[in-house]
Amino acid sequence: MDRPIKWENGARCAVMISFDVDGESPWILRDPALAERPLHMGMGAYGPKTGMPRILRVLDKYDIKCGFFIPGWIVERYPDMAREVLRRGHEIGHHGYLHEKPFFLSGREEEEALLVKTLDIFQNVLGIRPQGSRAPSCDPSKHTMELLRKHGFVYHSNLMDADLPYCHKTAYGELVELPTAWVNDDWVYFGFSAVPPVGNGIWSQEDVFEIWKEEFEGAYEEGGFFNVMGHPQVIGRPSRMRMVERLIQHILAKKDVWIARPLEIAEHFLSQR
Repeated sequence: MDRPIKWENGARCAVMISFDVDGESPWILRDPALAERPLHMGMGAYGPKTGMPRILRVLDKYDIKCGFFIPGWIVERYPDMAREVLRRGHEIGHHGYLHEKPFFLSGREEEEALLVKTLDIFQNVLGIRPQGSRAPSCDPSKHTMELLRKHGFVYHSNLMDADLPYCHKTAYGELVELPTAWVNDDWVYFGFSAVPPVGNGIWSQEDVFEIWKEEFEGAYEEGGFFNVMGHPQVIGRPSRMRMVERLIQHILAKKDVWIARPLEIAEHFLSQR
């Protein structure tokens, strides 16, 4: 079988490990009154405060660089955490301001205003301008891709209509899609809140490991692309990071796999066109 994309250094498969560092933002967006409720603020804060240090330690252990998609509100609230991500050589991408889903905004004007506001925060706090984006809940609007390209983005990672990267055509040029899938998203298996009821229960780490391992094996067999998504407030628990570490070990046992930052994968894909 011919490989669909010629990956870096002759690798058979490209792997993108990414994390959406939502923190408290989804709860506050859902109901501003929850900002005064310690239960929900604690669940969200676990990600930046406790999950992130554990995730960064594991990534350092295996010398893996990946992508962290962070809302602007979280960058303002946890600037040292965001700076530490950059210091360790990872990529930071755009993830809305307060985890707003672009599809539910009032229109192009509001979406662009929030995008510009968040880009200004990244510049002022971190001194960077992100080139990649993931819409909160992977839910872009019909305007999202054009607005991202207008403001200099190279890729976004939202849609679930393909296994391999491809390009969207916009009035401002092409925007790379790094496809996602719910099957590779930790929230599907581990996201849970009793009040208000959120999520589908809490799965066994062993079951999720087997699902993700087989998804990787399928991508590897086809010479494709494996994109796994985590949320530090969810995947950052000790038992779940043990599972992630086992997955990393399984992937690294294949000597012809390229694990890279999202922007590196997008730029490499563009170079092959």
